[in-house]
Amino acid sequence: MKTAGTGDQADGIGVPNTTRMPERPIAPDSDTLRSCTGTTMHALVVAGGSISTTTQSDVHQLRLDNHAWLRREAARARIIIGADAGAGHLWACGVRPDLVVGDLDSLGQEMIDALEAEGVPFDRHPTMKDATDLELAIREAVNRGATSVSIAGATGSPSDGNERLDHLFGNVGLLGHPVLREIPTRLISPMSEIHLITGPESVCITGAPGDFVSLVPLTDHVDGITTTGLAYPLHGERLAWGTSRGISNELRHATATVSATAGRLLVILQRHHHASLNG
Repeated sequence: MKTAGTGDQADGIGVPNTTRMPERPIAPDSDTLRSCTGTTMHALVVAGGSISTTTQSDVHQLRLDNHAWLRREAARARIIIGADAGAGHLWACGVRPDLVVGDLDSLGQEMIDALEAEGVPFDRHPTMKDATDLELAIREAVNRGATSVSIAGATGSPSDGNERLDHLFGNVGLLGHPVLREIPTRLISPMSEIHLITGPESVCITGAPGDFVSLVPLTDHVDGITTTGLAYPLHGERLAWGTSRGISNELRHATATVSATAGRLLVILQRHHHASLNG
């Protein structure tokens, strides 16, 4: 099956200014780089979907919040890759990507010229190919030595307002890509993050008290589910595909853990406040 690119660049992060040169974030210290699993070569991959979906009325302030959030995520990364139009998201908030990957059908020639003028390398692919730009970018992050990956711009709609549920579910499915089996990976936005655990495995999540945490089985059964830090704890229990028991649990504290002994489980954090407001 052949697949084209990921659609037009979304406006959730703001329109890129191609006349200025973004600065590469200052490399964070080792404590900042450590995740709950202790990894130290973190990669940020940015796709072309909307960065944040919200009903906030102050669009200008929302754009500034999105910029601050993406800059903060970039500052935590050693490797920064833009998947096609995702490079425009990075450029718009002042972050120079280390690499742009994709068929470039969504980035626009003006942005391509600006990035090339600043020496940003490109890994170009044909439009008709067997993987999305995001999958290609994830593979490249792993090839460059990533030991953990955050993926932004993968859960929102394109700027034309048309829902692309195919891309949404396809992007969630990429969490199960074979190259990521031993690499902690999450889909992120200012309002949410999504993890996939394959038992036996656990994940640590961070938010604020009252944030929603939902557990969605992707196999017939997920066994041995144990949680800490949630309002409705589970102790070695089973959740079944096609049931809703795991929806809308809540964080009791700033952090929580979820583990399973067998099966595949999506762990979804839904924040009540934009992440840039939480420091």
